Amino acid sequence: MGFTIEQEAEQVQAACHFQVSAELRDVQLLDCTASVSETNARLEGSLRIGLQTETGVLDLSEGSARFWVRIDISGDPTDAPEQPERHYFEVVCRYALGYGLRPGYSPSQEQVDAFKAGNAVFHCWPYSRELVQNMTARMGLLIPPLPFLRLAPKIARRTARKRAALARTEDEGGRE
Repeated sequence: MGFTIEQEAEQVQAACHFQVSAELRDVQLLDCTASVSETNARLEGSLRIGLQTETGVLDLSEGSARFWVRIDISGDPTDAPEQPERHYFEVVCRYALGYGLRPGYSPSQEQVDAFKAGNAVFHCWPYSRELVQNMTARMGLLIPPLPFLRLAPKIARRTARKRAALARTEDEGGRE
């Protein structure tokens, strides 16, 4: 299990151009909120973890780039509705990430957009995992560690359907 950030091949390529010309300089926690439901003092059974992210540009200038990343982690019992009115627990944090850019490098808007949507989120994930683990423990919740965050190229729907059909055909062939 894990969370995956998927990007089109062109976005992966654009992010790669930015990535090879940038170096992470600092990660700053801008703000954080955490809450747990008062009505459900103890969680019985399994937990469904949700993730939502949002990103933006704080500053882009000669030699540096700063992005903000908002990560919202929520948890609900597996038997709860998919979109509950209020989550069993929720931790929302927002980071500023500063990058030094190679001298003379001026990223395109496409490169900036691709990098902030995937790589910037990926770079602050370890900090978010630790923060959520710490906050939920202080809330009296014993949750398992948050899963890995993965970056992956998007698979075209047609390709995914072909792979599924091929897998079914192989399964049927293997039964005979």
